[in-house]
Amino acid sequence: MSYLNPVHTLPPEQTAFCADVPRCARNHVYIFFVHGTDPLDCANLRGVRDYVQSLGFIKTYYGQFYHKSYFIQEICRLHKEDPDAHFVLVGFSFGANMVRDICHAVEPEGVTIDLLLYLGGNTLKNVPEDRPANATQIANILACGCIWNGDTLDNAINITYPDVYHFGSPTHVRTLTLLAEELTKAACRVPVVETVLPPAEEEAPTPRPVKPESSRYEPDEWDFLRPRDSKAEQDRRSRSIGGAQP
Repeated sequence: MSYLNPVHTLPPEQTAFCADVPRCARNHVYIFFVHGTDPLDCANLRGVRDYVQSLGFIKTYYGQFYHKSYFIQEICRLHKEDPDAHFVLVGFSFGANMVRDICHAVEPEGVTIDLLLYLGGNTLKNVPEDRPANATQIANILACGCIWNGDTLDNAINITYPDVYHFGSPTHVRTLTLLAEELTKAACRVPVVETVLPPAEEEAPTPRPVKPESSRYEPDEWDFLRPRDSKAEQDRRSRSIGGAQP
């Protein structure tokens, strides 16, 4: 059912800044997508994952709300093995509650979340529990048409879409633009070490050796291709080279 909410292609100028970040930096940004109770993927969160990969952020994870424990272990592992790792959590509907819990669970390990994105987190409230301290940036995106209307969170990016319903918030153009911008910010925090090679040493040109002229006749190596001289011509040439006197 993901075709109900297609991911529209953004104009190149709206995402060109992603390509300006070195690929090595983008490869240190790990994005975790957690779906809610949407087994048919009506919200097309998988399509949003594919969109993020098209921007050059290929280190993506996609799972359901029951993958919470695995994602916690994976983030802690990456944090230990990759000192330059940066993390982004994206949760839709009930998955928003799961990414909140993941964010809290990795805090004791010293993990900082660059972006905590709530999509349709209608049961979240403006309380400290839903605003984890280890999240550098929180974005709270809501839509219309649900029983619970969600809440406005302090110190967060709060966006409400009046033109789409609950399942349309992940693929909204503004959501895609925000993802591109925040992922680029996360990648810019990755230190890039440039390898500077020493300049090549210049060498003076080697002069071509000049073969000294010889007073004696030295046959060319390709003389065998020439027609043979007559016996009289050979005798005459021998007397000329040898300096024979008449």
